[in-house]
Amino acid sequence: MKEVGRAESQGRQIPEMRLEANVAILVQRIGPYHDARFRAFSKARAAMVSVIEFRPEDPVYAWTEVRETGGYHRLRTRSRTELSQALDELRPIVLVCVGYADPEINQAVAWALRRKAPLITCSDSTREDEPRRRAKEALKRRMIDSFDAALISGSRAREYLTGLGFDDRRIFRPWDVVDNGHFERGAERSRSGSASLRAHLSLPSRFFFCVARFVPKKNLAGLIDAYARYAAQAGGNAWSLVLSGGGPLDASLRAQAAALGVGRQVVFVGFLQHTELPKYYGLANAFVLPSNSDQWGLVVNEAMAAGLPVIVSSRCGCARDLVDDGGNGFIFEPGVPEVLAGCLAKMARLNDEQRAAMGVRSREIIRQYSPEAFAAGLEAAIECAVASQAARKSWLGRALVNLAALRSIPIDHSLLL
Repeated sequence: MKEVGRAESQGRQIPEMRLEANVAILVQRIGPYHDARFRAFSKARAAMVSVIEFRPEDPVYAWTEVRETGGYHRLRTRSRTELSQALDELRPIVLVCVGYADPEINQAVAWALRRKAPLITCSDSTREDEPRRRAKEALKRRMIDSFDAALISGSRAREYLTGLGFDDRRIFRPWDVVDNGHFERGAERSRSGSASLRAHLSLPSRFFFCVARFVPKKNLAGLIDAYARYAAQAGGNAWSLVLSGGGPLDASLRAQAAALGVGRQVVFVGFLQHTELPKYYGLANAFVLPSNSDQWGLVVNEAMAAGLPVIVSSRCGCARDLVDDGGNGFIFEPGVPEVLAGCLAKMARLNDEQRAAMGVRSREIIRQYSPEAFAAGLEAAIECAVASQAARKSWLGRALVNLAALRSIPIDHSLLL
């Protein structure tokens, strides 16, 4: 940020201004998911909304940069000094924190505590998404009192947060949503021109589709193993498997598919941008997410908005809330390839009408998880935070946050979530 009070918004520089009644949202980097949510919130809210990106070049996801923003003001800070200047200039009435393993979050929380600005955390952490240590969990219990309200993804995140002592009456939802219309419309366009588009993209006639980073926790090696077992049983009737994504396991996954004799049936299409994904969803017959650990699984939202039946690991945070087992798909326990292979076979045995009915059910469920629902949930969290802010904050929690900020110690904010 070159000057305090000057923000990037829709590619223009906004003249220096005092932003009154401002809600500030702190996020590492604005991706397509965030942009859809922030647009909806800005549209629904009359007062100013500012979004601060504190790591705008973060490379974890290979998204194309979101350049145009709708309705909200965008600021980019590249140092803790710039972040402090931005917060001092904005003086938000409420601070919303997205992400939890960053020293910048510590700094922003400490800033809000000093100025008595209500705090909201956005959380999709669950008890099962990583190993939990007793000492660390005890620390979390002390620190969550720094927040006045929480916006969470689903039922498992709620259980985890309340298990840490957070008041259930101050928890709202949903946090994990996507632009449902983008995926629904794009998938339908894809289906309307399926023959020519399928040839253009070199996609098989029938396939399971999976979108994931190629990292161990996504369990893609387990998926390829299960797929090979399914393909051996199905023979010439086997659907293909199309994988979208990238990461450190790319070469080993390709080698595994070749070694198992399914190198031609497992199709790697690389990392697909937000604009390209609906084409592939529209041509797929079913979606599968095999993760050993996943806080939520936003790609399941995408697939359901596109009208697909889904096969989802029970370790995904979204499974309980988004998958009606037998209604719009199947839930399976990862770790035993035969179980997932059975789900693939069961899905492939259904006729087109049965799978279409599952797709309709997917869309019915995912309507509750829209950017507009996010906007309503965040507004309710803000009202709660403003009303309850003065009555809480434990002295020990405040001390821990301030100590972390002063010493630049990155506290793992899963301890806040």
